[in-house]
Amino acid sequence: MSIHMTKTIKEEKLKWVLPIARKEVRLIDASKVCPHGKRSLERWLAIYKAKGEAGLEPKSTEPKTQNEETPIWIKERAVKLSLP
Repeated sequence: MSIHMTKTIKEEKLKWVLPIARKEVRLIDASKVCPHGKRSLERWLAIYKAKGEAGLEPKSTEPKTQNEETPIWIKERAVKLSLP
């Protein structure tokens, strides 16, 4: 018996979602042994049905914009102080 270790988050999600999507296992039964919880399985299954495997790729949690940009007056002062 070999134990397949998942290498990515997507693989881990697929490991749980595919048997449910293929109707090999019921969601309620999988949720009893899944370490991620029933609600996670429900969300992953809905995403898988809507977008396929690509939908299970993790999304970046980095902000899309830089909210804490240094004010221009501070940048200008730094430039002046660094000049000889």
